[in-house]
Order: sequence, then C-alpha cells, then structure tokens
Amino acid sequence: MALKVLVFADKFLSKEQWKMAFKEKMGEEYKKAEFTFYDLEEDDPLWIGRPSYKGVKEFFGNPLEIAKKAEKFDVLIVQFAPVTEDVYEVAKNLKLVACNRSTPVNVDVEGANKKKILVINTPGRNADSVADFTMGLILCEVRHIARAFEAVRNGTYLESSKRWRKSIPELKGKTIGIVGFGKIGTKVAERAIGFSMKILAYDPFVPEEKIRQYGGEKVSLDDLLSKSDFVTIHMRLTPQTTKMIGKREISLMKKTAFLINTARGEIIDEDALYEALVNNKIAGAALDVFIKEPIYSDPNNKFLHLDNITFTPHLAGPSDDMFYRGACMIAEDLARFLRGEEMENIMNKDAIK
Repeated sequence: MALKVLVFADKFLSKEQWKMAFKEKMGEEYKKAEFTFYDLEEDDPLWIGRPSYKGVKEFFGNPLEIAKKAEKFDVLIVQFAPVTEDVYEVAKNLKLVACNRSTPVNVDVEGANKKKILVINTPGRNADSVADFTMGLILCEVRHIARAFEAVRNGTYLESSKRWRKSIPELKGKTIGIVGFGKIGTKVAERAIGFSMKILAYDPFVPEEKIRQYGGEKVSLDDLLSKSDFVTIHMRLTPQTTKMIGKREISLMKKTAFLINTARGEIIDEDALYEALVNNKIAGAALDVFIKEPIYSDPNNKFLHLDNITFTPHLAGPSDDMFYRGACMIAEDLARFLRGEEMENIMNKDAIK
C-alpha cells in the first residue's frame, strides 16, 4: 500500500515546486507514495495576530483545519502550517512530520515524542540566505545606504546626512567577530574572507581546528567583543543564550564597533543596546530580529527613531533558493524513510528510542 503523504503548500513554496522537488530527489521511491496537496490559507481572520497556540508559534493557517485535513495520512509535510496536539489526536496513522524550517517552532515536537511520531527538519537550508543578508546589513549600516536612500527620497539629504556621514568605514582589514560558528556562522566567515576581513569566532561547541579551516581564530566571548569591529550573532535561542549580549557584554565593545543580529531578538538585551546606541557607546547596530515582532506593528518601538541603526522585519532567512532547497532535503529524507533507511535530519531520534 502506498504511503499517504499530505503536503501543505503556501505562498512561499507552491505545490508545483513541491512536486518538482519530490520527482527530482526521490527517484523510484516517488512511486511508492500517494501525495495530496493542500493550499494553505494564511489570511484566516480567526488566527491573524495570534503569537502562539498550544505550544507552537510563528505559523499561519487554522490549526483545527490542519488537524481535520491530516486525519487519514501517514506523513504530514509543512512549512508554516501549525502542527499541534490537535493533529496528533485525530491522525492515528501519522508516522512522520516533516517541517521545511531549520527550527520548526510551528510544530509541537514534544507532543510528537509522546505519540512516537518522527519529526524531521531542514537544518542549514537558509545558511546562504542569512549569510548574504548579514553582509548586506553590515554594508547598509556602515555605508548608510538605507539612510541615504530615505534622505534623498524625502529631500533632506544635505541636512540629515551631516549627522551620520562623518564616519564611513571600509570592511577591508577590519575584524568580524562571529558569535555562533554553525552552518550560518561558517557561511558568514566565507563571505568575510572575500572582503579581506579578519575573523574571530566564539562557539563553545565547535573545535578550534574547524574555525581555523575558515581562516578564523577561536576566542572567548569577551575577547571577541573587545577586539571586533563587527559583532554578528548566529547562536540558537536557548535559555543559556537568552540576553547573552547584555549591558556588560556591550560595554566591552569598541566605541567604533557595530552589532549585527540576524538570529533571534531575545539573544540581545534590547534595553542595554538602546542605551548604548543613544549614548554612542558603540557606533551602530543592524537588526533583523526583535523581541516583539513584527517591528512595523509597533510605531512606538524605541529603535525606530535612532540614526545609528539599520533594521529589517525578519527578512534574513527567506529566499526562493532557500525554500526549494529545504523541499529537496525533505524529499531526500522521505525517500530514505520509504527505503527503511535512517533519515539524516531526525529531530527526535532519542525521544523515539
């Protein structure tokens, strides 16, 4: 009997693209699965604006509708669709949930553990995308690209630029400190080499030899902060990394240094950073993530009115290539599942054991 697979397509990855990935990467195993595709309705007014629901967050779509659709399937494949305990209660045949995200916060992994359901993700699918964006943020901030654009457009360039064009550093020869040297951190290092930058890295879980392979030097966090011209954050959000960059850490940075964050807003103490920017204790910051998102939903956000910051609304990860790359990773693991082989990206292997 064919494996019954339900795929939730969305505006970022259409069912045609999902089909293409399955056909391209599954080989003969493609014929062993029966695929059903459902277009996710992201604008359901019942769920718009809800930050979380039953242990999942950063999702769109109606959780109850997802559960209803999943009832008779063996495999559920999602990207932003929520997978809650409601799904596990009705989908009695469910063996596998695949989520096309590095950190599937829209999937109740703990609930899957209890039901002995495997969960796979797509780690590193957005590494190139985030690394590109990180370098873009650095350039935007130090060369005042966004500020200059806005000043030209509103006719205030000659006057407003006096405040920020006094300092326009180049990247060549500067030191970039990479906090978190995983899949994204290593990609940032590759790009920094192209700008002839010196590389320092802090990551207690990565051996010194690996960092040297990317032209970097492994240092303590304090050394990195005090010696870097650019500090860029690429750690996962955990209880240990929450507010790991606080007032003390920021005080170690050079007055001419910049802080960049494309990871998670909670890793930085926003009050401490705001104080440092207002009092020019560091040169500037470039942030794609905030504790409260989306940033444009809060016109009173204190960062919006600063001159020495570049900010974007959590855009570092998405790209056309990234979404399809993740679909291909899932297709390859689904083929392994059908062959009875161990999948590469199982999140909860130990829990299932």
